[in-house]
Amino acid sequence: MSDSAAFQEVDEAVRKDELREWWDRYGTWVVAAAVAVVVVVAGLVGWRQYDAGQRAEASVAYSTALAKIATDMPAARAELEKQAAGAREPYRSLAELIVAQLRDTLDEQVAALVAVGPKLSSPELADLAAVIAALKSVDSPKADEMAARLEPLAGPDRPFRISVREVQALAAVRKGDAKRARELWGEIAKDPGTPQGAAQRASAMLNLYAAAEAK
Repeated sequence: MSDSAAFQEVDEAVRKDELREWWDRYGTWVVAAAVAVVVVVAGLVGWRQYDAGQRAEASVAYSTALAKIATDMPAARAELEKQAAGAREPYRSLAELIVAQLRDTLDEQVAALVAVGPKLSSPELADLAAVIAALKSVDSPKADEMAARLEPLAGPDRPFRISVREVQALAAVRKGDAKRARELWGEIAKDPGTPQGAAQRASAMLNLYAAAEAK
């Protein structure tokens, strides 16, 4: 055997001894760490599946309760109140929003919407609660007050700005302020983000005013 081959065998033996010694000392921890990683990954996957399942169940329950409103109002209200107390988001907030609108009188509905808005899970839902409350108030003595409260929600980055302008235009019509109503319908018609339905309503109202002025 050559000197180089002998040295190589000795070197390999030393390495094996060192590896065995290292494994005897740290092998248990390596296995434990590997098992921990597997457990964590499995847990995350399992939680995501569980969470998705829970959300799916909440979605079905919410949709089922909504469908009952037309046929069995008391049962629908009871189910939605239960969801509003403890369902997973966003269904808890959505249920709260609907429950507020199922109050017995219009005044009670408006008061409930105003109260529940800040408690909802997202700023968008809070904005929606305010818009619905103002829309329900259009024919009430509080119409001007409620429409004015919507002004901060009419900014270009707010999701319900078109609905805000529509409510404000309706309030102006009820008040007899045709000039302000036309201005608001005009803003809606010119906004590139206006949905087709709202754009058609705005155009129809502007045409109506134009025809009335032409007479």
